[in-house]
Amino acid sequence: MPSNSAVRQFSNEEFVSDSGVTTVAKTKTGSEIQFEKIWSHYRDFDPDQKWQVEVLKPLAGYATLPQGWDSYAGSPLRWDAGFFALWILHAIMRPRTPVPQVVPSSVGGVQLEWHEKEIDLELHITAPYECELWFEDHRTGERISTELTNDFSALERPISELTSRQ
Repeated sequence: MPSNSAVRQFSNEEFVSDSGVTTVAKTKTGSEIQFEKIWSHYRDFDPDQKWQVEVLKPLAGYATLPQGWDSYAGSPLRWDAGFFALWILHAIMRPRTPVPQVVPSSVGGVQLEWHEKEIDLELHITAPYECELWFEDHRTGERISTELTNDFSALERPISELTSRQ
């Protein structure tokens, strides 16, 4: 894990950045992110971290999808789920970690997927602190299927394996 943003336990009211804690604002309509604070963190992205741009572009597009985008009742990406996905990626991505595929989910969430190097890794984020992790290592047969709420340490080994495997 990067030394400046290691995976850690999150409280149900905060996201963590290199510069400190950014809280989740509660409103009558639910959780809303303090967009300006978070966007300012990503606006001047590190060129060595190309995942930031490659992930931000589809997230922004998925947030503007119309209701029913999937020919059913699919909701556009909720901003809080999208930004939570960014915070998780900020904590786990390394310079050699492959960029995930970013796929919208019909419940207003997002799925981050890696299918390479004989590894299948999927992280479905429906809202902050509401995530499901699926991992299968086809070389070793190891499988993980678990819900993640505030402890994301279960991602450490799958990301490490994905990053280091040739």
